[in-house]
Amino acid sequence: MSSSALDVSAVPRAAAEPRAATPFIVGPWFDGAFFFASVLTVFAAWIASASFGVSGFYVLAAVAIASNGPHLASTWTRVYMDRREWKKRPVQIFLVPLAILGAIVGLTFWGARGFALENTVLLYWATWHFLQQNWGLLRIYQRRSGEPDSALALRLERPLLYLSVAWCALHRLKTGPRTLFGTEVAYPDLPWPVIHALLGVVVCLALVYLVLRVREARASAWIRVGFLLCAFLGFAVPFLLIKTDGTTAFAAAACWHGLQYIGIVRFYHRNAWTKGVAPYARVVSWLSQPGWGRVFLYSCLLWALAGSGYVLIYGGSLLTRGTSWTIETWGGVTWLSLTFSHYYLDGVIWKLRRDKQVAQSLLLDAPPT
Repeated sequence: MSSSALDVSAVPRAAAEPRAATPFIVGPWFDGAFFFASVLTVFAAWIASASFGVSGFYVLAAVAIASNGPHLASTWTRVYMDRREWKKRPVQIFLVPLAILGAIVGLTFWGARGFALENTVLLYWATWHFLQQNWGLLRIYQRRSGEPDSALALRLERPLLYLSVAWCALHRLKTGPRTLFGTEVAYPDLPWPVIHALLGVVVCLALVYLVLRVREARASAWIRVGFLLCAFLGFAVPFLLIKTDGTTAFAAAACWHGLQYIGIVRFYHRNAWTKGVAPYARVVSWLSQPGWGRVFLYSCLLWALAGSGYVLIYGGSLLTRGTSWTIETWGGVTWLSLTFSHYYLDGVIWKLRRDKQVAQSLLLDAPPT
C-alpha cells in the first residue's frame, strides 16, 4: 500500500497555481514552528532518554498527548466531518478502517508472531508515511517558490531526501537495536559495502545540490535546503542516535511528524473554508474561520477526539474483564488500528492530482488567521 501523503508531484500548474511566488507555505512564523522547529522534538526525546534515563513508555505517553493523538484526530476532521467525503469515498473511509481493525484483532489472537508482524509493518509503513509527508511539504515549497520543474537542483531534491532516509534506516537495521515495543522486527541483512555505497551516493548528491544552490543564491531555495536538513535530522536522530530502545526512537519521529501534520491540516482547513460555514461540514468549517478563539476551540476538538480513543481502550478493558485481554491488549489493538487507518487514509485524501479542491487549498496563499 502507498501512504503518499501530500503528493503534489503530478499536479498540473494550471490546476492550482499560487497567486504569488513566496518562499513559505503559510508564513515565516507558522512554517518555522510546524515545519522547522518541530524537528527539535526528536532531540528532546534523545536527551530525555540518553541523559536522564526516561523510559520509552513515558516518552511515548507524552507524545501521545502532545502530538500523536491530535494528529490522528486531524485526519478525522478531514474525512468524517465533511459529508462530501462520505459520498466520495465510502469504501475507503468506512469499510477499509473496519477491515484494518479486523486484521489487527486477528493478529492479536495469533499471539507473539502476530505482534511481531504488526510491529514490522508499523516500522516500515511509518517510515514510508513520514518520508512521504516530508516530500509532499517539500513539493509544496517548490511550487510556491515559482522555481521551474526543469531546474537541476530541484530534480535532485527528491532522490536526496529518499536516499538519505534509506541510508539512515538501513544503518539502524544493520547495527540495531531492531526492536519496536519489545519485539524484534524482520529486516534485510544487507552487507556493509552496500550501505556504505549508498552513503557515498547521498554525499555526492548533497555536494552537487549545495553547489547549485550557492550559484543560484535564491532565498526560497535556501529555505528548502533548510527543510531538507530538518527532514534528514528528523530521521537521523531516531535511527542513528536513539539507541536505548526502539519505542523512544519511534515516539520521537512520531512527535515530529505529528506536529508537521497538524500544521498542514490546519492550513488546509483555513483555505478550504474561506467562503464561510458550509452546511455539509458545519463544525470543522466553523472552527476554521478567522480568529484565535477558533484556533483554541479547534485545538480542544483535536484533544477531545484523541481522548475518545482512550475512552475506547478503557471501556473495552471493562467489557473483557476476566478474559485474557487486558487494558494493554486493548491499547495495542485500538492504537494500531487507528494508526494504520490513518496511514491508509492519508494515502487517499492527499492525492492532489486527483482532487483539485485539495490542490487549491494547499497551494494558494494563506488566508488571515
